[in-house]
Amino acid sequence: MKTVRLKLRGEEDQDLHEIVGEFTEEDLTLFEKYNGHVARLKETSLYKRGVPSITNMEWKAGAGMKFTCDAYTNAELYELLHVLRPLILEREPTSFVKVVALLGRRFKDKNYAAHQRTLRKMFEDGELSMYMQITVGEQPILDSSLLHIWLNGTQYHGDTEKADAWEKLETSLSSETARGVVITQLQSKIKALLFLEHEASLVLAYHDDA
Repeated sequence: MKTVRLKLRGEEDQDLHEIVGEFTEEDLTLFEKYNGHVARLKETSLYKRGVPSITNMEWKAGAGMKFTCDAYTNAELYELLHVLRPLILEREPTSFVKVVALLGRRFKDKNYAAHQRTLRKMFEDGELSMYMQITVGEQPILDSSLLHIWLNGTQYHGDTEKADAWEKLETSLSSETARGVVITQLQSKIKALLFLEHEASLVLAYHDDA
């Protein structure tokens, strides 16, 4: 077992306090594998040039909501989705969901738990969902359910029902706006993945000098 002591700043104060966790060799191996997948993510062309995200929103009469987002190619998207697969699909052993849950079990601390809730929200629903929400019909746009429809209907799986649902959404939003939404949601996932990589790296690098 490896005992790890880290300093954490609480959400309601500026004071640092110590959190302590006990990690097995199996835990450490999982963190190394997770970080290895994140290293592959950093080699993608879209990551290297900067993953686009929505930079402006405006409502135009007769045209609906219009989002401003830098363009990206399908080739860049497909490369990104390929390396994200072991990190964002929940059943994968190195998924964000499993790694963040493991850290939560090992560091049993209320402030760390609050931090994790924020990180999960960023990963699942996107960073913008913390400040606003937009709904098309009955479908919230800044929500994990929208990305699940897109991924399962058009990218990772060929779910016919979800493919039809995505086609209707894309028609309502416009293809350009839909592309802006999904890449923004993916950008938030990547941001959460990087935060988690940092925490896993702290555990792996920790040496008790006491």
